[in-house]
Amino acid sequence: MTETIVLGLDGANWDLLEPWLESGDLLNVQALREEGTWSDMESCPPPVTCPNWRCYSTGKNPGKLGVFWWEKIDTENRTLTTPTSRSFKSSNYWDYLNDAGKTVGIMNLPMSYPTFEVDGWMVAGGPGSEQDDYTYPEALEDELEERDYRLHPKIPVTSNEDHEAASALVDLIDERFETFRELLSDRPVDVAHLTVFYINVLQHFFWRDDVTKRGWQVIDEHIGEIRDAYPDATLYLMSDHGCTDVDTVFHANSWLEREGYLVTETGASDTFSKFGINKKRVSQLAHRLGVHGLITSLTPESVKDAVPEDEEGFKREQKLDKVDWERSDAIASGQGLIYLIDDSRTEELVRDLEKLERGGKPIASAVYTREGAYEGEFVDEAPNVIFDQREGVHTSGAIGDNPVFSDAGKWKAENVRTGLFLATGADTQDESLNNTMSITDVAPTLLHQLGVAVPTDMDGEPQLTGGRSVASREPIPFASIDESADDEVAARLEDLGYLE
Repeated sequence: MTETIVLGLDGANWDLLEPWLESGDLLNVQALREEGTWSDMESCPPPVTCPNWRCYSTGKNPGKLGVFWWEKIDTENRTLTTPTSRSFKSSNYWDYLNDAGKTVGIMNLPMSYPTFEVDGWMVAGGPGSEQDDYTYPEALEDELEERDYRLHPKIPVTSNEDHEAASALVDLIDERFETFRELLSDRPVDVAHLTVFYINVLQHFFWRDDVTKRGWQVIDEHIGEIRDAYPDATLYLMSDHGCTDVDTVFHANSWLEREGYLVTETGASDTFSKFGINKKRVSQLAHRLGVHGLITSLTPESVKDAVPEDEEGFKREQKLDKVDWERSDAIASGQGLIYLIDDSRTEELVRDLEKLERGGKPIASAVYTREGAYEGEFVDEAPNVIFDQREGVHTSGAIGDNPVFSDAGKWKAENVRTGLFLATGADTQDESLNNTMSITDVAPTLLHQLGVAVPTDMDGEPQLTGGRSVASREPIPFASIDESADDEVAARLEDLGYLE
């Protein structure tokens, strides 16, 4: 019998959903709020899919995991890597469930590719997954392929003008739920998880437009059907972070260059930018003509390296080639992360960010050193400075001919640290949640609710304890091979607007 089902709703918060709840468009979510217990939930900084879905699965902050965003910059060796599932140096809650004799089914959890061996089944998910070798056991992939299962849309949404591709995403979300429910029926497990990643892609590009509302109505319908099919299971709704609409794009590397922290080099590749030629435009055309794979395979690496990613300029490895490393002291990733080449300027950079404004509004609502943001054995691998973007700010890490500030661009919405959490079921009745609940609390809460001891290295604390004492145990050692994602994964992240 399935005891617990977790539905992960990427980028969701109550502020986003409230208008639709009040208008009666999400009746099943509203019914769960009335019968269960719910609250806001804080994500780890930065509030991004990677690393937060794995903060959820491990119960730990990024300082204990060694992954802080979609990319990691090594300023000493002047390299950039994109993480995979094996980059997170920790066991996950399903390891403890399996150790206690419980089976699990994990579907579409971002940063789960390559998949892990579990007692049960796993289907990788999120933009970091590939269309081959994405299941455990391997035979499950053949079953899904027979159903024409797709991890990713045929044509990606890359702007808020891609209405046809956006509608296809709504269909993909519907199909994702159908597959999850079929798997849960055909391969019953004690604990099941599904992440709905692509709803946040709609939110990023379209905010509360009709297509996003349709996506949420599909989600709401499936939530109701899952509740009806498993009335005795504890049901969790949760997100990795929230989102809100954008009014300002902050081009962090342009600001670093203006303030003397960064020096960039120009070259022949800037000619492509001058004439509006970039990988995003070529990719969109190739997808529509059905020749994306062919063009990718035939284009020489030297040409790929010279063409900027999109209208904002150079991203990931490309941007490292634009840095004058001998004369620079800092370089930014996206969404609030800055690496120092000369870490003696850390405090100066923190002060400069704290006073940075546009139109009388701060760019950062809080600024931290890495020691202030994280704890754990991998803190020294983190960006030196982390800042919470003020609500309404999206930070780009591209290097190009950009102003320091611009109005909202291709993204209409950006992530915020406040997500959501809801629990309903017999074990949650008459229970209350901590007002400062963290995403790291979910794993220990789930383990405790199922009568499984909580490992001592988790940062989170069990909620909904029912007055029962919390049993603890030694952690399960984690053995990994740290792998970097390939170019196809990185390109997908760029299409979605994450790697900037």
